[in-house]
Amino acid sequence: MNILIIAEIDWIKKTTYEMHHLSELYSLKKHNVYAIDIQDPGIISTTKSCNLIKNYHRVYNDATVTLFRTPIIPIKGLHRIAAYMSKNFIKKILKEKKIDFVLMYSVVNNSQAAIKACKEMKIPIIHRTFDIADQLIKENYLRKIVLWVEKKIYPQFDLVIANTPYTKKWAESMGAKNITLISQGVDPNLMKPFPKNIELQNELGIKDDDIVVMYLGTILPFDGLDILFQQIPKIIKKIPKFKMLIVGGGEHLENLKHLSKKLRIDKQVIFMDWQPYSKVPQFCSLAKICVNTFQTTKMTDKLSPVKIFDLLACAKPVLATPLKGLMYDLPADKGIIKYANLDDFHKMIINMIEDKNIQEIGDRGREFVKNDFTWEKISEKILAKAIKIIEIEKNQ
Repeated sequence: MNILIIAEIDWIKKTTYEMHHLSELYSLKKHNVYAIDIQDPGIISTTKSCNLIKNYHRVYNDATVTLFRTPIIPIKGLHRIAAYMSKNFIKKILKEKKIDFVLMYSVVNNSQAAIKACKEMKIPIIHRTFDIADQLIKENYLRKIVLWVEKKIYPQFDLVIANTPYTKKWAESMGAKNITLISQGVDPNLMKPFPKNIELQNELGIKDDDIVVMYLGTILPFDGLDILFQQIPKIIKKIPKFKMLIVGGGEHLENLKHLSKKLRIDKQVIFMDWQPYSKVPQFCSLAKICVNTFQTTKMTDKLSPVKIFDLLACAKPVLATPLKGLMYDLPADKGIIKYANLDDFHKMIINMIEDKNIQEIGDRGREFVKNDFTWEKISEKILAKAIKIIEIEKNQ
């Protein structure tokens, strides 16, 4: 099949995500896979060769994805406007590559252009919903605009694939007409337990008897790390060798660094910014436990963060806030993950560190996601849904 995946992020700079896994897995199954992204603004060459990258991969060495880079004005803000007007660019790819269906990870910037192009070409367009765009925006006026766009475009998708029952319910409220539910996944052959990486440990200045708790992912205002940071002095009183390892970057990172100095815990906190996806298991090897500190909001409560599947696949005991979306995939009564309210994280972290059998939870977590949540299974389910939509389109 000829598959086109459209995103509204920078495919190369964005952290490794579902779209990267699925596109590369489909290419390994001998499908012709193409992707369209929106480059981050900056100094961008206008030569045609820079707008096309062949045989791209970042997860699987033998994968071959052809990446088309939306022509943009390399100025922040204006680059989004150029993407919004990219219908002819998308339509040309649909026609030349004889695309069978489009899998879309975009909501705002190039979604309307893609929908128009697909409708004109009579090509099915499927949307994958795993977050709520308008609730990620701080500015109230922009949030209202994005919500208006969501309500406008969701009824136009041929199929919406939500990742939790709560994002499914939200898509229904946006007017989506055809919705199904498929969870996220992990590749347990890539994300797996490793012995402690001594070289990395020494590089980070971590001592053999230090006890490391790790946070992995994008640093955002709702991530809850600022609340955990204020609890770290209480943890240190009980666990003097405590170290907090932050692996990830984002708009809130500098604020966190400033807060760590203000609280005088900067010697206990190690910031590593973005790291290659392939190195995640090596960082996990240094951690006693891992945490997801997301504050519970109307948006986060619907989510099941994919990074937690990666951590579980690495056999790490995980402590997380009780998001409904996450608890749907990983129920509390299964004994594969610990849940606690954010205000009580320091107590639970101390209990988990002192628990001599805590690794049993990590081992159960790996077996659980390995059996039920793999990208291989997810990719097959999504492709099966796409084939049904194609057949319906042909029969109309």
